[in-house]
Amino acid sequence: MSIAAEIQFRRRILLPSWVSGLFGEHGLVAGLIVLAVLVLTAILGPKIDQSSATSTAFGILSAPSGAHPFGTDEVGRDVLARVFEAIQLDLLLALVICALATCAGAIIGLFSGFVGGIVDLAVMRLVDVMMSIPAFILALIIAVVLGNTGQTMVLALAFAYTPVAVRIVRSQVLSLRELPMIETSRAIGTPGWQIVLWHLLPNTYSVLTAQSTLFLAWAILDTAAMSFIGVGVHPPTPELGAMISEGSQDIVSGQWWVSIFPGLFIASLVISFNLVGDGLRDFLDPRSRG
Repeated sequence: MSIAAEIQFRRRILLPSWVSGLFGEHGLVAGLIVLAVLVLTAILGPKIDQSSATSTAFGILSAPSGAHPFGTDEVGRDVLARVFEAIQLDLLLALVICALATCAGAIIGLFSGFVGGIVDLAVMRLVDVMMSIPAFILALIIAVVLGNTGQTMVLALAFAYTPVAVRIVRSQVLSLRELPMIETSRAIGTPGWQIVLWHLLPNTYSVLTAQSTLFLAWAILDTAAMSFIGVGVHPPTPELGAMISEGSQDIVSGQWWVSIFPGLFIASLVISFNLVGDGLRDFLDPRSRG
């Protein structure tokens, strides 16, 4: 037996099959590692770097140095300290947006797919109309109409993402509701809500898990974009998109660090969430596992 074959044999013996399959998704593992590093950085960073994110006593537009590894911004605030707080805020906003969109989409999709008929037709026509508008544009319109605040930005993005979750869950329900298991439950008089909760909802967890991870990537990017154009989180609150906006005018004069470092963290978060989402989709899809 070759060394590679022996390693695979031991892995199959010592690890559960799903763990072996998880390690086989290299993109998923890479995304999880990068994401773990970023989350630990956001949590432990403020404890290591004691600089205040709001103090303006560090010198205006100082270049990166040992005292301030990411330099300072146009009012003398430490960019590294602000990045640490901004990552925490952006992750929190992304989690709230993802939770709202996933829960709302799951409820509507389950109801629409199970009930069917005119209700399903009406829901899907509304979903089609909403999905005909890019999610960012739809969220931007809603946020501007309802008010230029961080709370309205969160609600607007969650509303814009919900149709995607509705369509995904509905498609799962349509493929499941005609199964003998569901027909038998109906025949013996099982209430519809029990069928939905016991049989249909658990079978949507895999697709919802993968899609919710992609929602997180979308939310990080769209939150930053909306804050960049002034619709969302406003300065002086540390937020990655707002920080890029604040420093964008300084790039041409050579103070690149004010915008570049927040931009790198946005890119890292989005890429890691996309890797995790794509990996989970491949891992949880039974067809991809043979």
